[in-house]
Amino acid sequence: MKYVLTTGWEDGVAALAERLGRELGEGRRVLWLVSGGSNITASAQIATTLSPDLSRNLSVMLVDERYGSVGHADSNWAQLMEAGFDAGQASLLPILEAGLDFDQTVERFGLLANKAFDKHDLVIAQLGIGDDGHIAGILPDSPATSEQQSLVAGFKTPSLQRLTLTFPALRQIDVAYAFAFGEPKLAALTALKTQSLSLAEQPSQILKELPEAYLYSDQIGDES
Repeated sequence: MKYVLTTGWEDGVAALAERLGRELGEGRRVLWLVSGGSNITASAQIATTLSPDLSRNLSVMLVDERYGSVGHADSNWAQLMEAGFDAGQASLLPILEAGLDFDQTVERFGLLANKAFDKHDLVIAQLGIGDDGHIAGILPDSPATSEQQSLVAGFKTPSLQRLTLTFPALRQIDVAYAFAFGEPKLAALTALKTQSLSLAEQPSQILKELPEAYLYSDQIGDES
């Protein structure tokens, strides 16, 4: 895992955009996993760099979503679309579907994820890391941390019903680009770099298990 100290998003966005373009240009079918929150603007920016012709071999899916009606205010997918995300001819794989309850949506997400991972040559993920060390929608000590087989998990918090890819799914990522900016992230990033915590305690430790992972941050780097 490589820790890249940088002042802002530009370097990581450029690196991820270049990697997507290169892999698509070499004829690979790419699954691009995207995240909500502060990553949304970056994803929309990266999408504008993709060749319309090459984007035919690209699929886009969230790593996590918040359950509700299609287009609800807290939906990561709705926020991504509202940010102007346009990936040309890519296949878009939204998680929410009208008329499905929470359990049915979890089941649908599982089928969607299994098919998406199976049909692509390469999985490239764009991820964030929370102040608490969470990654995707896997919160520390949440039910999602204990899932050992299914690619997805659904669980409820006081404010949201969450759906997320699990550790078995994240282990299928070929290349991860993670982004974490701001002093509130420092403690979590320092623990990630210097400690070997359990995945339940700090889910972002999963990045260390991936074949290729880059963390772009203004808080720590390989030399810090």
